[in-house]
Amino acid sequence: MRYELKQNQGIPTPLLALMAIATGLSVANCYYNQPLLGSMARAFNVTDFSASIVATLTQIGYMAGLLFVIPLGDLLSRKKLILANYIISACALLSIAVSPNIYCIWIASFFAGASSVMPQFFIPLVSYNSSPVHKVRNVGIIQSCLLIGILGSRVFSGLLADTWGWRSVYFVASFFMLGCFVMIHRMLPSLPPLRQDTYLNLLKSLLRLFAKYPYLRVASLRASLAYASFFALWSCLAFRLKQAPFFASDNIIGILGLCGLAGASTVVFISGYIPKYGVRFFSVIGACLMLLTWIIALYGDNSYLWIIIAILLIDAGMQCVHLSNQASVVALDDSAINRINTVYMTVYFLGGSVGTFVAGLSWEHFSWTGVVCTGIFFIVASLLVNCSKQKVNPARM
Repeated sequence: MRYELKQNQGIPTPLLALMAIATGLSVANCYYNQPLLGSMARAFNVTDFSASIVATLTQIGYMAGLLFVIPLGDLLSRKKLILANYIISACALLSIAVSPNIYCIWIASFFAGASSVMPQFFIPLVSYNSSPVHKVRNVGIIQSCLLIGILGSRVFSGLLADTWGWRSVYFVASFFMLGCFVMIHRMLPSLPPLRQDTYLNLLKSLLRLFAKYPYLRVASLRASLAYASFFALWSCLAFRLKQAPFFASDNIIGILGLCGLAGASTVVFISGYIPKYGVRFFSVIGACLMLLTWIIALYGDNSYLWIIIAILLIDAGMQCVHLSNQASVVALDDSAINRINTVYMTVYFLGGSVGTFVAGLSWEHFSWTGVVCTGIFFIVASLLVNCSKQKVNPARM
C-alpha cells in the first residue's frame, strides 16, 4: 500500500515504522566492521592498520554522502534517490561479502558508507510531515532507531560472525538493503524536488553557511574532535581484545556494544537539560568523561571490567558532546536547517575518519599506548576549543 504525505498532516504509523526500521538498518552498514577488523586482518593476512582502513574509508564514504548526495534531495525526486542508494548499498555490501582481498573491501566500504545516508533523508521528511503535536515524538523515534542501529550493529555483526564467519554479516546486510528497497518502493509516496536551483549553487551555499556562522565552526570542530577520540577507541578495540589476556572472539567484541548502548542512553536524560545548562557545559562534561575513559583504558586494559566501564563512559560522553552541539547549530537559521545540519555532520564524520586513521597508525607503531595517546590528544583539543573567544551567542556556547 502506498501512503500519501502532506505537510503537518501526520504520518501513517506503518510508514513511520518502516522509516524507523530502515533508518536503523541503513546506518548500521557503517558500523558492522568494528568488531570484525581483527578477523579481516587475519583472513587476508594483512596488518591491523590495513584492516583499520576499512573503517576509515567507510567513514569517509559516509561523509562524502552527506556532502554530495544529501543536497541532491533538494533537486531530484527524493524517493528515487533513496531507492538508488539502497541498490548501491546492497551491491557494495555484497561486494564486501565476496571480496577476494582487502583492497576490494576498501573500495566497497567507501561506497557502502556513501550510500548509507538514507536517515538524513528520513529525519527532515518525518519532521516536515508530522502533525505539530507529534513532531518531536516522531523525530525522536527516528533518532532512537538511528542510535540503536549504530550500537546494535556491533552486537549483531559480532554474534553472526562468530557463528558463520565475518562474510555472512555482509550477505545478510545486503539482503536487508534489498528488503528496504522493496518496502520503500511499495509504501513511500513520490517526493518531488523541493527547490529549483543548480547543484553547484547548493554546494556553494554550504560553504557560505560555514563562513557566515562562527558558532557553526566552533560547534562542528569541538564535536568533530570528540568523535575522532571516540572512534580511536572503537576502531582499535577489536585489535586489543584479540590479544592476551583476552583472545576474544568476534561475538564477545560485539556484545560489548551493548555496553555502548547503555552509555548512549544518556540521550534520554540530557536532552531536557541542554537549554538550562548550556551547550558549553555539556561539551565540557562530555569531554571530561571521555578523558577519564582514556585514563581507564591505559591502566585497565587487561580487565574486562575496566574496559566495560571505559565503553560506558566514552559513549555517554560522546552523546553529551554531540547532542548538545547538534541541537544548538540547527537553531541558528530556521530557513537553512537541513544545510546547516549537513555542514555539521560532514565536519563531524571528518573527525571520525581522521581519528580512525591516526589511531590505526598509532596501533601499528606504538600498540595500545599509542591509541590511548591519540584519544587523549583529540579530546584535549576538543576541550581547548571550548576556550574559544569567538563572538558567538553565549547562550548557545
